[in-house]
Amino acid sequence: MLVQSWLDTGDDNAEPGSITVPFTATPPVSRIDAKRGQTIKLMYTASSALPKDRESVFWFNVLEVPPKPDAAKASNQSLLQLAFRTRIKLFYRPEGLSGMPSDAPLALKWSWATSEGKAALRVDNPTPYYVSFSSGDLEANGKRYPLDMTMIAPFSNDVIKVNGMSGRTSSAKVHFFAINDFGGSIEGNANL
Repeated sequence: MLVQSWLDTGDDNAEPGSITVPFTATPPVSRIDAKRGQTIKLMYTASSALPKDRESVFWFNVLEVPPKPDAAKASNQSLLQLAFRTRIKLFYRPEGLSGMPSDAPLALKWSWATSEGKAALRVDNPTPYYVSFSSGDLEANGKRYPLDMTMIAPFSNDVIKVNGMSGRTSSAKVHFFAINDFGGSIEGNANL
């Protein structure tokens, strides 16, 4: 199997040769024989300055391309070959950031907002850490409304639509699961 690896800044359609990131993956292309493995080393090149007051996020990509089938064996058979691409978030965390990354999800500030004339939630991240969500919902008026939550950048805010909800309510609760550094969950709740 042939394996190609590279990093990008979040555009999953960008061509590997056209991306400028301060990291390199070595080897960028390798062949992996059956029952073998391959180590890919990621190195920080400092080719561009990264913020020192917050995390930066990149995406590590691995494209697995199967070998070309033997023409003699494949001529009389139907054949399906798949190439798999795996994308993994890579966070660059400078030294000296305040607080702990595991505390960031619980430090988020939630409030009502409006998006396209409908009820929405605003989430503010006052921390220097990214917060990645695995799931979340809003509980209001005895109902649960699933929220389309992905990730919020450090020192930023985002507006999340509440599908199916006609308007704001005086008492509502956000319930979410964030992903920690080890892939585990951090459960959070916030009253609105």
